[in-house]
This record gives sequence, C-alpha cells and structure tokens, in this order.
Amino acid sequence: MKVVPFLILLLFSLPGQADPTWRASSQESQLNEARSASTKSSLKSDKNSPARMLSLRPQHADSSDFWIYDAWIALLSDPDADGYYSEFTLSFDADSVYTQVPVYARLYLGSGETFREYHTTSEFIVHGESSDDYLEVTTTLLEGFRANDYELLIELYDGDTDELVAVYDSYDDEDLLYLPLESREYEQQVVIVEEVHAGSTSLYAALMLLALALWRSITTKSRNTP
Repeated sequence: MKVVPFLILLLFSLPGQADPTWRASSQESQLNEARSASTKSSLKSDKNSPARMLSLRPQHADSSDFWIYDAWIALLSDPDADGYYSEFTLSFDADSVYTQVPVYARLYLGSGETFREYHTTSEFIVHGESSDDYLEVTTTLLEGFRANDYELLIELYDGDTDELVAVYDSYDDEDLLYLPLESREYEQQVVIVEEVHAGSTSLYAALMLLALALWRSITTKSRNTP
C-alpha cells in the first residue's frame, strides 16, 4: 500500500483594494518605551472617532513649525509565504522648531488616491530636530485589506490645537510605496489530505479481502485437522 498526499489550497488572496470594513491592531513605542495598543482608530484618548477614508490624497503644505524628516518600513509576517505581509512596522521621525511639543499622527493605507485609516497614534512628544525621538508603530492587519501593493500616508497633527501640520507620503519618500500587504483573513490556508490506496482498490476493500483470506485459511486448516 502507498500513501498519496493531496494539497488543497484555499485561496483567499484576491487582488483588489481594501474592503468596506477594515480593522487593524497596532502597538506603539518611542525611545524604546511601549506606549499603547489599539484595535481601532481614535483621534485622541478623549475623542472617540471612527476610522477615516480619504477619497482624495490630502493636499497640504507642511507648516514651517512641523515636518516629518524620514519614515521607513519593516515587513514582518507572511504566514503563507505568498509575498504579501499581514504584519509590519512603520517608523517615522517627526521634527519641530519647538524644543518640546506634543503631536499625534493618523496613518493610512491606500491605492491610487483612496486611503483608509488603520491607526491613530496616541499623543507623543517631539524634541526639536532630534533623530532619537522617532515613533515605531507595529501593526497587524486583521480584516478588510485584500492582497495588494499599498501606499502608506502619514498625517501629523499638533497635539495642542488638533491642526493638521504635515502630510508625508510616497511623493516624499519612496519607502512608503508598493508595500505588499494583506490582512489575516486573506492569508492562504493549506489543508493536507491523505488518501490511502491499496493497488486499484480502496482501503476498505483491501481490509475486506484480507479478512476473507484469513477466514478461508482458518477454515481450510480446521477441515484438514483429523
């Protein structure tokens, strides 16, 4: 008898943009200090606000008082090894002319000119033009993002006035373009099914034939015994 393995691939990674419902879980850290975790977007801790969808790329000239100096992406988790990641880390360095000033950011993923917010950070402090105060946001996409090459967009807000003070996207940094991402429910699932063959008969038939042969052998011996 031989065992013949069959691999059945359940493919959920269909091309396209995010679904109408989307959800992500993010954790933040700054200066190696864990800050917060959130499963939905909120403007600030005292202002619950649903995640935004931008139908047009925001057109904004950065304030002379605030700007984003750099941003970079680390792709972390691709359980089905299809080249599309469901977990990643965004790091960005916001700067200001002020020695210390509170800010927060809205983070978006999109394709073309349509962007969907996946996280709003907690308020954090920018220390002038220091490069050591960058914020890290590690995100797991849970729902609603089909396999696609996404662009990441950052909106920076003044923590005191809630004013939008800077926008940073792929026009500023190519690292934010062509990010191969998908949410967890679109990861492929591999199911291994083993089918056992005995020649050209099924396992059940083979067992029946074996039992019949044993019965005949016993019967024959009993008849030949004096």
